[in-house]
Amino acid sequence: AGLPLSTTTEGAPALPGQSIAQKTEAAREIEDPIDLVSLRVGRIDSVARHPEADTLYVLSVDLGERSCASTGDELLRTNQCRTIVSGLVPYYSPEQLQGLHAVVFANLKPRKLRGIMSHGMLLAASSSLETDGSLTVEILEAPASSRPGDRIVTLPSAETGACSDSPLTQALEKPLVKKQKLVDLFINGLSLDAGLLSYNGRRLVTECGGEISTRTMLAGVVR
Repeated sequence: AGLPLSTTTEGAPALPGQSIAQKTEAAREIEDPIDLVSLRVGRIDSVARHPEADTLYVLSVDLGERSCASTGDELLRTNQCRTIVSGLVPYYSPEQLQGLHAVVFANLKPRKLRGIMSHGMLLAASSSLETDGSLTVEILEAPASSRPGDRIVTLPSAETGACSDSPLTQALEKPLVKKQKLVDLFINGLSLDAGLLSYNGRRLVTECGGEISTRTMLAGVVR
């Protein structure tokens, strides 16, 4: 039997001697989406326009799983390189995206976007200008010194200064998040505070302690 993934405590088994309060707290610990989500640093290695959608890019993203590769203009998930489709055309040129160390929701269930399978999602923040209501979007970025595949963790979990110099090669350890309800709960818990990424009030950083931030935006909705 798997762990309960619902946001309610109904049906959660109580251990002998557990009170209702203890049962509820135990269920909450199990059900926090941050415990199920795998966030990784992904370096954007290649950028191409989607052949069927004007606002979409097809990105080749290195998550440290293996080396990335491409064939001509067709970007593939070859040797475990990630193909990620993202609606960033109105906000970034290909040159601006190239080489960025983005934050990737790495164990999101793959889905087809206008005919191309997308194996993950880049996190970005958005805000509307008060003057004309136009939308500004900025990618959440890890430090340039981060390695592809570095985990993004809550601040108390970060082991600052304890990082190995060798590249991260282990496989993603968490199963795919398939339930949209869990995805929504996780996304709704994200926020941008003074330009830094947080989850339900807890700062998110790389496993080496590097801050996750936007370039210029101080507050906005994270999606």
